[in-house]
Amino acid sequence: MTAALEDELSYLPRPPLPIPASAKPRDAEDLGKSSFSGVHPMSSPSPPSPTAPPSPSLGAGSSPWASPATRPPSVITVRELWVWAGKKAILSDINLDFAEREVTAIIGPSGCGKTTLIRTLNRMTEVSPGLKVRGSIQYKGQDIYGRAVNPVLLRQRVGMVFQRPTVFPLSVFENVAFGLRLNRESRDVVETKVVDSLKRAGLYEELKDNLHRSALTLSGGQQQRLCIARALAVNPRVLLLDEPTSSLDPSATQKVEDLLFELKREYAVIIVTHNMQQAARVADRTAFLYQGKLIEVDETKRLFENPREKLTESYVTGRFG
Repeated sequence: MTAALEDELSYLPRPPLPIPASAKPRDAEDLGKSSFSGVHPMSSPSPPSPTAPPSPSLGAGSSPWASPATRPPSVITVRELWVWAGKKAILSDINLDFAEREVTAIIGPSGCGKTTLIRTLNRMTEVSPGLKVRGSIQYKGQDIYGRAVNPVLLRQRVGMVFQRPTVFPLSVFENVAFGLRLNRESRDVVETKVVDSLKRAGLYEELKDNLHRSALTLSGGQQQRLCIARALAVNPRVLLLDEPTSSLDPSATQKVEDLLFELKREYAVIIVTHNMQQAARVADRTAFLYQGKLIEVDETKRLFENPREKLTESYVTGRFG
């Protein structure tokens, strides 16, 4: 483990809030013991809490704590999440549930904390020096910042695809096989999972006769789907997508969006997007962030057509942002 990954995050624990029984899935997974050689700085003093006005009311029935019986069970629960960079609060008192087999879009103007939010969900904030996190984030009932959690295994279960395609200077096959080889899977398992992952990502038919070409020669849209295939190969339960189509042309964007409809049959998908039309097309639920606060979360159709908060209405109708 490199020094850059050696617990740069000062995790400031607080007693976790009770999570409703309905939000605790029965098939909780063991994320394993931490691979860190160091110890979490559990006794670090809390940074000063910023003096900020209270978050706007979410309105009757719009609480992110609610977990209607018609929704799939929650796979990630976020409670009272704060993130600071120095004395500046990037996220303030975020409470959200992310359900299995559902696409959740996170929208809001630039700088509102969308990317920071999803990076907390698999501890990617740890590679950003100076960020401090406080609150409770649980994956299938386990505190992901707990001492016993292996962050590498967590990031396999909660995979992430970045804004720009991050392919390795290897072949198409070896890009998808990368995580499998780190896990020391057998040759047969690697071959089977690479093909399966490429099929799920909608790439196999396009590339089946040329899997050993350099991934760097693929189009931008193909590279992004290759990154999704690489994440799928290690059996995630959650996929985090940080503006995955922002650098793609309309045709490639449509292929990625079509892929999301297929992926949500098996996974929880959380997508950050500046494109409100995209959120309306692909998301079952949408959360609106503004200046680090969760303003409103609801079913996508309702949030866009009948938002409860004036601030949400102003944003989705294009009055600012």
